[in-house]
Amino acid sequence: MSIDVSTPSKVAKDPRSLVDPETFDKLVSYFAADQHVTRTYAERAIEQFCVFIKAHADNVNNQDFGMPLPDGSIGRVVPTLPVDAVWHSVLQHTLPYAAACEQIAGGFVHHIPILTEGMMDGTAVTFTLAALHATGYRVDMEFWYGEAESCCPPNPPQPGGK
Repeated sequence: MSIDVSTPSKVAKDPRSLVDPETFDKLVSYFAADQHVTRTYAERAIEQFCVFIKAHADNVNNQDFGMPLPDGSIGRVVPTLPVDAVWHSVLQHTLPYAAACEQIAGGFVHHIPILTEGMMDGTAVTFTLAALHATGYRVDMEFWYGEAESCCPPNPPQPGGK
């Protein structure tokens, strides 16, 4: 067996480095308590959420990447259900969430639930996986299997509606 040392291997960066340790710890603690999961799972989930936010930030203004959405805008990255669960949980704790967004994306990242055909047929996850890997951070595929799904139904009941 021979080893080629002329081409350095590319080691993915640690997602924890996207935010300061205090912010990471707060997000992990909130998510673990809110979702009743182990700290180990919460750490992995927050890592993937951070990579997701990074992928969003890297592509939000990239007109050559993504897929058309019903409103005419371009969808860049979408969460899977496990990552969306993190998003919903940490959104309830705006100070560390806003700090993470600032550190990763340079500003607040809004959660805008949508459901598109691309989310249902897997196209959106294909774009998302490409964006996640392009960040250079470790991608834990356990969190990215399956279709992206909207956290909200396409036609939610309206207050006072029948």
